[in-house]
Amino acid sequence: MPGNRRAGERLGLGTVTAMSETPFVADFETLEFDAIRAHLAREARSPYGRELARELMPTAEAAEIRHQLRLTTEARQWLAEQGGFGIGELPDARPALDRLRPENALLAAEDIHALARVIDAGLQSRGMLRPQRERFPKLVAIADAIPDLRDTLARARRIVGPDGRLDESASPELQRLRAEQRLQHDRLRRMLERLLERRDLEGAFSDDIVTQRNGRFVVPVRDDNRGKVAGVLHGLSSSGMTAFVEPLEAIPLNNELARLQELAEAEAIRLLREASRALRDQREGIAALMVAVAELDFIIAKARLAERLRAVEPVVSETGRFHLAEARHPLLALALQAEGREVVPLSFTLDAERRALIVSGANAGGKTVALKTAGLCALMMQAGLHIPARAAELPALAQVRADIGDRQSLAASLSTFSSHISKLVSVAADLRLPALVLLDEVGTGTDPDEGAALAQALVEHFRARGAYVIATTHFNALKAYADLTPGVISAAVSFDMKTLTPTYQLHLDAVGSSSGLAIARRLGLPETIIAQAQGYLGDRDAALARYVAELERRATEARDAAAALDEERAALARRYAQLEEEFAARDIARQADFEARARQLAADFEARLAPLLERIALTENRERLRREAAREAATALNEAKKSAAEKSAAGLPPLTLPPKPKSVGRAAAALAAQPVASAADLRPGDRVRTSFGTLGQVESISGEEVTVTSGALRLKVPATSLGKLPPAASKANQVAPPPARQILAAMHEVSTTSQASPEINLIGLTTDEAAEELDRYLDRAALAGLTQVRVVHGIGTGALRRAVEALLASHPHVAGFARADRRQGGDGATIVSLHP
Repeated sequence: MPGNRRAGERLGLGTVTAMSETPFVADFETLEFDAIRAHLAREARSPYGRELARELMPTAEAAEIRHQLRLTTEARQWLAEQGGFGIGELPDARPALDRLRPENALLAAEDIHALARVIDAGLQSRGMLRPQRERFPKLVAIADAIPDLRDTLARARRIVGPDGRLDESASPELQRLRAEQRLQHDRLRRMLERLLERRDLEGAFSDDIVTQRNGRFVVPVRDDNRGKVAGVLHGLSSSGMTAFVEPLEAIPLNNELARLQELAEAEAIRLLREASRALRDQREGIAALMVAVAELDFIIAKARLAERLRAVEPVVSETGRFHLAEARHPLLALALQAEGREVVPLSFTLDAERRALIVSGANAGGKTVALKTAGLCALMMQAGLHIPARAAELPALAQVRADIGDRQSLAASLSTFSSHISKLVSVAADLRLPALVLLDEVGTGTDPDEGAALAQALVEHFRARGAYVIATTHFNALKAYADLTPGVISAAVSFDMKTLTPTYQLHLDAVGSSSGLAIARRLGLPETIIAQAQGYLGDRDAALARYVAELERRATEARDAAAALDEERAALARRYAQLEEEFAARDIARQADFEARARQLAADFEARLAPLLERIALTENRERLRREAAREAATALNEAKKSAAEKSAAGLPPLTLPPKPKSVGRAAAALAAQPVASAADLRPGDRVRTSFGTLGQVESISGEEVTVTSGALRLKVPATSLGKLPPAASKANQVAPPPARQILAAMHEVSTTSQASPEINLIGLTTDEAAEELDRYLDRAALAGLTQVRVVHGIGTGALRRAVEALLASHPHVAGFARADRRQGGDGATIVSLHP
């Protein structure tokens, strides 16, 4: 990619092939872009990254701008999550890499160490980035250029240790020679130290230390006692009072030590040459790695600077929109940041319809800062840097030209006005679109009337050519031009007339007063001079100045009112948001309370339902047992009758029932009801069974009508509809009932304690109400053990009767049904037989 080629060229690690890139022209020095590059370089960690930062240049290519901006954005995200690429302070290993060019290159240990550190940093970055390809594709694309040099790094690290010196363990031979060197060194020192301690040589030495001269170990002998120590002289001290002598007995040991040193050095050179060869074989790969490391360090530096500036990624406009929202001058922002202060931001928008912005207002009010903010933000975006603003959208420009400040040149014999005109001549002649032209107090330095006319002509010229123009002025004529000309925006930096201090705020569609006399008064100029100056103002100029001042006053009042309205709106919005939060909280509380109450109700219902379900299950079980006992009793009774008949037929004496369980006999007796011919067969207290199957007791007799009680029920029935049952045994004579009798007792309990009546009256109910009531009644009757019931529905239109019959026809408890006879209600009632 172009970025890699440019980085390689700037680092001296490659050349750039011809590219069709549009050249970019800007007044970097005027806009202080070098200061931006210096801040960026301080954020880099390696010499390579710092060099790329110091040589950063904007580009006019929109695609490359977008690519670099996205790289910065990815790096900011990476910085927030990972903190960096592991690229710390690195040595500049480019000279070492350059020394690898010759075929038999031999690098020193420190050069190998420098290259190893850079390779290690590159491999660490590669290892960190590659697993994140989907989330950081542009950064990973740079890391992909880093070759796998792990083997090369391992070979270099095996020979040169982390301290940058040759590792003695690099080879067994070197390790052996170094060990022998140390032993020989120790032997030689001990021998010389013993020599210094000999009594016969006492006083011959000027010091009691062993030293070295010319790589040989020697002893310091006093010059006047040189004859006492036989040996080789290796030199004298600077005073000439001491001779450094190698004693004869030390010569063999020194010779052996020198031999071991030569062998060790030869082995060391062999190892260094081996490492150099390994590095040289990968020289191109190492160069590519250095470029990638430089780019990654440089991109992370851009991310760090963006974080310091609280910057945003600008949009590269495709429509020519030049928009800055709450932009801050980056250098001023960094300077004030150290003091804990903030820059007053500015906002404005230029586009194809409104290409010019004229800024007026007091001196030192921020007009020039506004110019430089726009120019510097444009340069930063086109260099791939994020912009200190809330939002930004700028076009890719070919030029950013600026005529700012006092350009007087004594060397060139140019006045301030002449130097400005010379600059503008160059800008006009070389203008290439799209371009941004920044003019600070254009037309000053000459006659005011001519200067104002020239200023207006220059703005109109550049605007007509299609350039974006931002100019500052004190000329009332230029202010009027901006206020009255379509396509030109008039703006003012505000000035507090009460404190006579600038606020540095930029207000659009406003005209600013220069307030020169007011500022002079504030700075202490005598009032007599101020008054005299006001007297010199011509009527026309004075009127125009008053008009501009009045416009500014009204604009200030309007802005204050708008600000108050905005604050009121903001307060209402905050209150509305607060109410919404409170409502949401109450709604959540209500919902939680409703859910809690629902859960409690469900729990209560389940608690109340559980025993009911148990009772229903118990009742169903009793009914089942009753039916089984009845079947058992009936079977036993039939068998007894059959046996008795057989005995009688055979002429045998009457036979008592064979020994059966007492429960069966009693159950049979209980079920064997004798028909009643008339009421005379009954007495109050007799046990009877009604034609409905209900067991009861005779309470009273009136003619042929008998009143029968069954539990809480009182029935009046014909005597002939009853069956008389044997009397119940007294409790004193009762024994513990066997299982069958227990079943019959349970059956009797169900039939006598259930609150089901043998009759239900549905007259007066709707068909739906009657069906529902009848369904519940049949369930109760079945549970009570009734086998026959009467349903009273009346005659009427017959609708109720038909609804009853429809339900009975499909009801599971019903064995059959028929209309009642005349005595039981005729067509107004239905007799229903239930399954036993």
